[in-house]
Amino acid sequence: MSEWSFTLLVNQPLTPEQADAFDHCDAFADGSVSYTMGPENPEDYPHRPDPDKLRELSCDIEAPTLLDAVAQVARDIRLIPGLRAVGVRYDDTVTLEGIPEEPRDLLIADRALRLADVLEGADVPPGALRALGLPIG
Repeated sequence: MSEWSFTLLVNQPLTPEQADAFDHCDAFADGSVSYTMGPENPEDYPHRPDPDKLRELSCDIEAPTLLDAVAQVARDIRLIPGLRAVGVRYDDTVTLEGIPEEPRDLLIADRALRLADVLEGADVPPGALRALGLPIG
């Protein structure tokens, strides 16, 4: 198995309650997924954290493929009430001579998570989803 490093984007910054649930969740006990919390009173600080950075989880996951790794964390993050994955970023460092194409697994994972986020709570008939070419189980 390979180890995959990527950034999973979640729907919101973690609340203190979600951070506590995350810290006590067996799925994250190995430390392969980490988060950043902002200060309790950000208005008290001259430099406030970037809110987008607070919606990112750093992941180092062992899995057969990048897609499997992303899917595993996206599934596990739903164990934390109110959190869900909404996208993924793969921050692979490359040289100018060896700029690889974006990994296909990353493209699939990111688009699937973004679509799932848009569909969350939407009333879309299964027939419309099938007509769009989406597999409905």
